[in-house]
Amino acid sequence: MKAGKSLAVATATVALGAGLAVTAPSAQAEPAARSVVTQTADLDTSVGHGVQASWKRIWGPYSHSPTKYWATGDFVPRSNALGAHARCWNGGDGTKLKIDIVRSSDKKVIAKGGWGYCTGDWMNVDTFRASPNQKHYMRISLSGKPHTIEARAYHKV
Repeated sequence: MKAGKSLAVATATVALGAGLAVTAPSAQAEPAARSVVTQTADLDTSVGHGVQASWKRIWGPYSHSPTKYWATGDFVPRSNALGAHARCWNGGDGTKLKIDIVRSSDKKVIAKGGWGYCTGDWMNVDTFRASPNQKHYMRISLSGKPHTIEARAYHKV
């Protein structure tokens, strides 16, 4: 009689455990997938070598009072993939923005952006030539009138 009860309890435990094991991973996987999309909604999340990489903010967003040139503070990427984003608002006067990414140690420009209008949208300059664990900064230039600039930096991990 005891053997019959023990067998019934063991069978019920295995059945419940198997049911939980089947549902638990799917319940855990969905929130993780959502958080990646939310975290990098405005950035590239391409897959390389079977592992999904994502952009992580390492500096900013910081803003500068109206100016025509801003050399930002230093930031240190942990990989060779580095993204610099900046924006400004021109109020319809035709002002343009340009971003360069510079390695601090030798002042070498490792990525140059083209000129884009200050519309309040983020301009992006991405490079895969950054030096991991070394300081970099942005040179942001405006052609036209001085405007407030906002900037931020990302690296891919």
